[in-house]
Amino acid sequence: MDELKDLVVVVTGSGKGLGKGIAESCYAEGATVVTWDRSGAAKAVADTLDPTGKRTLYVQADAVKEDQVVRAFEEVVKKFDRVDVLVNNAGISRHKPIEEMTLELFEEVMRINVTGLFLCCKGVVPIMKKQGRGKIVNISSLGARTGRPGVGVNYAASKAAVISITQTLAREVGPAGIYVNAIAPGPVLTEQTRQYPPEVFAKWNAGRAVQKDGLPEDVGNAVIFLASKRSDWITGVTLDINGGILIR
Repeated sequence: MDELKDLVVVVTGSGKGLGKGIAESCYAEGATVVTWDRSGAAKAVADTLDPTGKRTLYVQADAVKEDQVVRAFEEVVKKFDRVDVLVNNAGISRHKPIEEMTLELFEEVMRINVTGLFLCCKGVVPIMKKQGRGKIVNISSLGARTGRPGVGVNYAASKAAVISITQTLAREVGPAGIYVNAIAPGPVLTEQTRQYPPEVFAKWNAGRAVQKDGLPEDVGNAVIFLASKRSDWITGVTLDINGGILIR
C-alpha cells in the first residue's frame, strides 16, 4: 500500500465524484494529497483523509483563472517543497442537442475542460522541470473516443482536446523528465450518476464486455499506475477504462 509513498499528488476537482475517489485512492497508496476545487467541497475531503494536515492540503482556486492557478501551486510548494504528480480532473458536462446548445454553453465547457487543464499544466511544468521529474495525468472520457448517447458536442470536443494536449505535451516536456498521460473512463458510478434512472446508465453501458459497473476506485487504480514508477516507460498514452464498451 505504498506505491506513491513520499509523492506529492495534486488532484483538481476533488471535492466529489471521480476526483474525490482519485484523491482517496492516492492517499491510500501513501501519497501526500492536495485537494483542489473552487467551491470549497474538497476541503472536507482533505480533512477527512488526514485531520492532522500532515499529508494533505486543500487549495481553493478556479482553474480557469491563471493568477489563482499560480497561487495554488505556490501554496503547495511552500508546504511540501514539490509537486510530483498533477491529476487534471476538474471538468464539467453540459449535454444538450446541438440545436439547443448556445455558444455560451459550448464555450463554458471548453473553457473549464480545456483552458483550465492548459493553465494547470502550464503552472506545474516549471516546478517539475526544476525537480527534474514529474508526472501529469489528464482525465479525458470515452466520449472523446466515440459518439455516445447523451454526450454533447461540447463535452466530446473538450475531452478530445485533452487527448491531443496530452500527446503534444508529452513530446514537448519528455526530455525534462516529465511524463504526460491521459485516462479515458467510461460511465462511472458516482454521487451524480447514481441519481440518473437505471435505464439511462444502462444505455450508457450498452455493449459493455464485462458486467462490472465502473467505480471511482477503478479510475483511481489507473491513476496510481500512471503516477508510480511502474509506468516509467509510458508517456503520451491515453488509457481506456470502460469495461470493454470500446475495444479496439
